[in-house]
Amino acid sequence: MNRSRKVALVFLLAGALVTLLLMATTNAHGGRSNDTVNSPIVADGPQAIVQGWQQVNTSGFGTAGNNMISALVAFNGQMYATTWNTAGAQVWRTNDGKVWSQFTPSAPFTTTMIYDAQAFGGYLYIGTYLDPSGGEIWRTNGTSWECVASAGLGDSNNVAFSALATFSNTLYVATANPTTGVEIWRSSTGNLGSWTQVNTDGFGGGATWDAITMVGDFQGYHYVGLGRKVGASGSLAELWRSNNGTTWTPVFTDGLGNANNTTVTAFAKTATGLWIGLRNTTTGGQVWRAANGTTFSSITTNGFNNPDNKRPHGILVFEERVFVVFSNWVTGAQVWKSDPTGPWRRIVEGGWGDPNNKNADYFDKAAVHFNGSLYIGTGNDVVGGQIWQMLHPLYLPLVIK
Repeated sequence: MNRSRKVALVFLLAGALVTLLLMATTNAHGGRSNDTVNSPIVADGPQAIVQGWQQVNTSGFGTAGNNMISALVAFNGQMYATTWNTAGAQVWRTNDGKVWSQFTPSAPFTTTMIYDAQAFGGYLYIGTYLDPSGGEIWRTNGTSWECVASAGLGDSNNVAFSALATFSNTLYVATANPTTGVEIWRSSTGNLGSWTQVNTDGFGGGATWDAITMVGDFQGYHYVGLGRKVGASGSLAELWRSNNGTTWTPVFTDGLGNANNTTVTAFAKTATGLWIGLRNTTTGGQVWRAANGTTFSSITTNGFNNPDNKRPHGILVFEERVFVVFSNWVTGAQVWKSDPTGPWRRIVEGGWGDPNNKNADYFDKAAVHFNGSLYIGTGNDVVGGQIWQMLHPLYLPLVIK
């Protein structure tokens, strides 16, 4: 072997070794992403690393009772995380994605579940659960809290405000109403006393489950996805839309032709169309896309060949890639990645190394872009919810002499 080839080989091996070391010791802004997942290097906590990912909170923020990261949102230069906790839901925040502080010790609300969070008009809004008195909406400017809707906005059957979204410079909220069905309310200011209902209860179809998803402004329409109650425990997915926020028309009410599609779990908007997820506990979760927002074609109808991927709870767009997050109650959550029209690859399996991370990005609310990174929150009934950051690729130069 001549000298130049020996030198090139030495640099190549050295570069590979340094890359492996960086992957094992990187902070939240380093590392090499990959399309396969190895076992975690550290079992838990802010330094836990799964290849291409890093856990950035201590599980449950130090208490297993915070068993669900229910929402992640960026607001005023900070990332906020909300939880479910039978001892009282919590709100945490960070300005660097690594060091967290609790923001709820001074919060005057009492709830076990925060369903969603949305930034709007200089405030961060959260929707809470209260039964039997009716859910509440609270907002904060980052310093203090204010209640802007209580007692289910006059209907105690609105046990929670389960989804928030913006459309045409207006804040919309959907209620969890197991009796007469989802109600859609809106406000242009978010102020107390400014809310108006803009649909008939349940869109005229009766009771719905609490899992509601919403997305605003796709080709001039606002979309609401739900699960219509069927019998005592059954459900059937429906999708509704409006171009003015008050007149609603169904896109489909039949589970997109499949009675096993029980609810709409997620939305995403890309240049190629509107994406939706559908829960299917029989053959596996489904993902569909419609270029015009109404005529859907399938991306997967069987959880990417895994019937245990029953719940596509998140569909994300990040750095011109589409990500699908499956909650998996058998082996742990999975994340799949694709170019908008390209092949799909599994980049997370086994719940980031912990199969107790059964839920992830629960109903499309616990994922966020923050400081140039993608973060996903999980549900974990054993050690508490976790937040995982996808690491940025780091490529070392190859020097050849």
